[in-house]
This record gives sequence, structure tokens and C-alpha cells, in this order.
Amino acid sequence: MADSTKPTDSSNSRRNFLKIGAGVVAGAAVASVVEIPYYSSVIGSNNSNSSTTVSSLQSQLDATTSQLSDTQSSLSAAQGTISSLNSQLTSTQGQLSVVQSSLSSATSQNAALNQQLTSASTQISTLNQQVSTLSSQSSSLQANLDTETAFLILSTTEQAELAAITSTIIPTDSTGPGATEAGVVYFIDRQLKGEYGNSGDMFMNGPFIPAGTTSPVTVNGITYPGTTMNVSVAGTPYSVSYPPTANVRVGAGTRYQYAWEMKDFWRMGLAGIEAYANAAYGGNFETLSAADQQACLTDLWNNKPTLAQFNNILPSDFAYELFFMTWCGFTMDPVYGGNKGMVGWTYSGFNGTNQGNFYGEGYTTKQLMVMTTPVRLQPASLGQFQKGSP
Repeated sequence: MADSTKPTDSSNSRRNFLKIGAGVVAGAAVASVVEIPYYSSVIGSNNSNSSTTVSSLQSQLDATTSQLSDTQSSLSAAQGTISSLNSQLTSTQGQLSVVQSSLSSATSQNAALNQQLTSASTQISTLNQQVSTLSSQSSSLQANLDTETAFLILSTTEQAELAAITSTIIPTDSTGPGATEAGVVYFIDRQLKGEYGNSGDMFMNGPFIPAGTTSPVTVNGITYPGTTMNVSVAGTPYSVSYPPTANVRVGAGTRYQYAWEMKDFWRMGLAGIEAYANAAYGGNFETLSAADQQACLTDLWNNKPTLAQFNNILPSDFAYELFFMTWCGFTMDPVYGGNKGMVGWTYSGFNGTNQGNFYGEGYTTKQLMVMTTPVRLQPASLGQFQKGSP
């Protein structure tokens, strides 16, 4: 038994410690050797599973990354589209602003135009009233003109009768104006007051063979009618026959076979028409219906009135003079008192003194002469021609 008071040997103590320590280490080493295969088994198994999982996750990650990349591309494209749309929207908003400004301006202009239209309507209404007034004044002036123009030789009854006769010969209808508008009655009145009425420039020496003469009349060795004479004009022989007076003697003025001046011939002829109209149709010519007026004038051509009714004038002779002078008053230059306003020329297509360029039409006389299709020119009168302008 050891003495507890005996000092401990340090080397022994160290040996014991080393033994104990070695044992502990050995035990731990044994334990470690036993545990390593277990953990190796566990770790190996986990490592295999983990590799598969990691590989799967890596694939998913790659797929997700690819999708994310595609999404990012789509997002970038969408952002580009949005940016473009924003630009378009900005531009559209600018255009809309301009349109709104224009619309506002147009609205203002429309309001102004409406005011102008209202004002113009008022002016038109006023002008229509003025036109109506002027039309009335024109009618009044025309009546005054006719009154101022007046008649120089025809009596009041002769005026009414002759106006009716001329308007029957050239009536006013849907095709155009007639003798009334042309003032034919004034034309005849002036001619009867002038040289025509005094038989100026007419051969008025005898013989005068009365109408209805059936037996020959010999004057200065010449027998009328029925004689045939051989004459020579400029060395050329002609045979001239004087037909019986029973034929209708109308045509050239040389056939006038009355000793009266033309104004007296007309006065007796107009009186003869009134006498016949009353006897055959029951009233003065100017009071008859249009149909009876035409029939009465036709009777003149057929010599139905008697010589006694016609003051020993052959009715057809006076009928010819009536129609000839009526047509002259409708178609002669207005300077002679008829064809007022050139209505007769306008109606018939005669151009008067207009030779192709009076109103600036641009035609020459030569061009008009060679045209295959005639050009209808606006007429011009002698008065206009003398003034040198329309």
C-alpha cells in the first residue's frame, strides 16, 4: 500500500496520462473507423439523388432562363410598340388639336356665312321687289314710249284695225315674238307718212287698168291687157306679154295699177276690210275671233269681197301690200321704225350689220363665207354700226 504522503513520480504520471490518452484516442479511432463506412454509404446515396435533382433543376433553370429571355425579348418588342403608339398618340393628339382649331374656325365662319346668307336673302327679297317695281315701270314706260312714238297718219280706228291685222299675219306665240312686239304698225304708219305713202320713186303715169277690166285698153298704141310685145334690151330680144287683169295682180311694185297715192290706197283698203268683215263676219276686224280674222284675210287673197265693198280695189292687191309691209316692219332695220329691239332679226336668225365680230365673236367675213355649218350671230343694227359699238 502506497504511502499517500510519498511524492508522486512525475514520469509515471505522465505515462498514465499517455496511456489513458492513447486509449481514448484508440477508442475514438476505432469508433471513427466503424462510423466512416456508414456515413459514406449515406452520403454516397444522397450524392446520387442530389445529382439527378440538380440536373433536373438545372434543366428547369435553363428552360426558365430561356423563357425569361423570350419574355424579355417580347417585353422589349412590346415596349417598342408602346413607344411607337405613344408617338402616334402624341401626333394624333396634335392633329386632333389642329382639327379642333379648324373646326372652331369653321364654326365661326359658318356663323358668319349664315349671317351673310340671311343678309343676302334680305337683299334678294328687296331686289325682287325692285325688279317687280321696275317691271311695272317698264310696262308703263313702254306704254309711254308707244304714246310718245305716236301715230303720224293713221286714225284711231285704223290704228286698232291695222294692229289686229299685222298680229294676225305674224302672231305672238310660244315660238317667239310677233308683229306686236316688233312695232310693225308704227313702221307702216311712218312709211305711209313718208315717201312710200306719197308714192315716191314709183312710176305713177298711166295707163291705169282698173281691176275687173275684161276688154283691151289701148294707150299710145299699146293694148292692155293681152298684148304681146317684142322688145330689145341691150341687143337681146325679149317677148313681153300683158296678161288679162282677171289674174291676181300681186308681186312686184310695177303691178300697182292705181292712180291714188299709196296712203290713199291704204286708207281705202282698210275701210274695205272693215266693210267686208262686218258683212261677212258680223263685226269690225279687230273685234273678230282669231279664226274669223284668219278667214277674213284668206278671203282677201281669194278676192271674195266685192269691188264695191273694196272701193274698186282688187282685194288681193291690197292683201299683197298688207303682207309685204307687215313682213318689212318685222324684218327691216329698226332705224325705219319697226323691228323694235331687233326681235324680228333674232327670231329669223338675221345678223344685220354684224359681219362676224361685232360683239367680239372672232369670225372674219371669209370664214363665214366658207363655213359648211352656218353660225348664228347676234344681230346688230345700223344705229349700233354707226356708233361703232354695241
